[in-house]
Amino acid sequence: MLKRKITYMIISLILMFSLSLTVLAADERTPGIDSRAYANNVVEKDLGGTANINNLDSYIIGVVDMNKIEPMSLGGGYVIVDMGANELILDEEGDDLRIYEKDQIFYGKDTPETYEVFVSQDLQTWESLGEGTGTDEFDLADSDLNWARYVKIEDRETSTSGREPGSDIDAVEALHFGEEPKSAVSVPSTPGFALVASVLAFVALLFIEKKR
Repeated sequence: MLKRKITYMIISLILMFSLSLTVLAADERTPGIDSRAYANNVVEKDLGGTANINNLDSYIIGVVDMNKIEPMSLGGGYVIVDMGANELILDEEGDDLRIYEKDQIFYGKDTPETYEVFVSQDLQTWESLGEGTGTDEFDLADSDLNWARYVKIEDRETSTSGREPGSDIDAVEALHFGEEPKSAVSVPSTPGFALVASVLAFVALLFIEKKR
């Protein structure tokens, strides 16, 4: 009886630990503070809007500013940023890239705007990760790449009038980053471990019940 109670306690602790890890991992909307995860420099840009005042490279480079510095307004155009040679976007479990566009959640702006994101390893071949609206996340698994260095953001807004035309991009953050992977085998992240631990605990519980 004592052995059975101890077993139940261990299984309960595993389940509680797994759940807590999953909850922590789900909080993916918190901006990172590691500058290595963010875009290093602008490679190329073609911004629209004759009255566009948000056209400096510094507006999109580095850690997310959250209204402290103006974002880059695309004005129907596009921008290409370099994440860095040893700070590549890596394809791991879950979303791998976040684009910060002025929206209600992060910036209190009621009219988030739409754009399309492309990634590349060499500035020659580009893979689309789809469209986003406001601050949005993207997964490299939606492409044929397991890592990427360059990010291209094309505005899908057609209006080029005003001083802040089109999508307003504050920052580009790699949610998983590092050097080029040595192999195509990916290492499971925390959410995957939590899921496996939960399944093993459940199987162990069924086994004990069957033995009773």
